[in-house]
Amino acid sequence: MFTADTGATKTIIADRVYNQIPEEKRPLSKKSVTLAGAGGTLLKELGKATFHLELGPLILDREVIVAEIEDEGLLGIDILQNENDGPADILLSKGVIKLHGVSIPCIQIGLNDDTVRNVKAADDFIIPGNSEAIIDVFVDRMEEDGIAMQHEFLIEPSENFTDKYSLIVAPAIVDTKDKVTQKLRVLNPYPTSVSINQDTCIGQAYRHDGIQMTLFDTEDNAETENFSQIRRIKSQKSEGQCLSKT
Repeated sequence: MFTADTGATKTIIADRVYNQIPEEKRPLSKKSVTLAGAGGTLLKELGKATFHLELGPLILDREVIVAEIEDEGLLGIDILQNENDGPADILLSKGVIKLHGVSIPCIQIGLNDDTVRNVKAADDFIIPGNSEAIIDVFVDRMEEDGIAMQHEFLIEPSENFTDKYSLIVAPAIVDTKDKVTQKLRVLNPYPTSVSINQDTCIGQAYRHDGIQMTLFDTEDNAETENFSQIRRIKSQKSEGQCLSKT
C-alpha cells in the first residue's frame, strides 16, 4: 500500500517490502541521492531500480528508491506531478487519485476520526537485550477533547514498529484524562540492545468502550525473582487488612 506524499520528491518503497521479492528479481543500482525524512533526518537508502507498480487499475514501470521508512511505500511528486500526461488530481471528496485518466481508489486514514490516535515515544529509550522496560508515550490529543469526552484508550503496537524494531509491546488500556504521558511495557527478546528515538510512532490508540477498573496501581516489589507473564500482587496491607480477594 502506497501513501500519497506530496512532500516527497521521490517515490520510495520500504526495505522490508523489497526484501519480500525473490532475490534473483531484485537488482539494485548504487545509491544516487540523499534522502531526508519529514524531520530532516537522513534516511538509510539501499539503492534504486525500476519496479512494476500496480496502483489500483493503473500499471506503471518506474524507477523507485528503496530505503528504510515506516510506510510500505511513498508515492512522491516524481509520479504524482511529473508525468507526461500532467499532474495527478487528488479528489479527497471522492476518495480517488486521478492519474493518466485512471481513477485510483485511496483510503483516508486518521482524518476527522477521533476514535483512533497515534502513539509516539515521549523520549529517547534504550531497551537492553533480554530485558523488559517501561517507557513513556504520548497519545495524540485533539482540540475537541473535553471533560465530557471518553478518555479510555486501548493501545496496540503497529506492525511497522514490531517488524522494524523486533520488540514485543504489551497492549494496554490507558486513561488520558489526567496524565500527559502513558506507560507501555516493551520486551526485547534478543541479546542486542534496541534504541527507540523520541516521536517514533509505536502504534495506535483506539477508544475503549468497556469498563476500565484498576485493581492495583503497582506490582508486589518483593517479587524480584518472578519473571512469568502472570505477576504477583499484594492483596493485603502491611497491617494485615484485606483489600480484595484474588
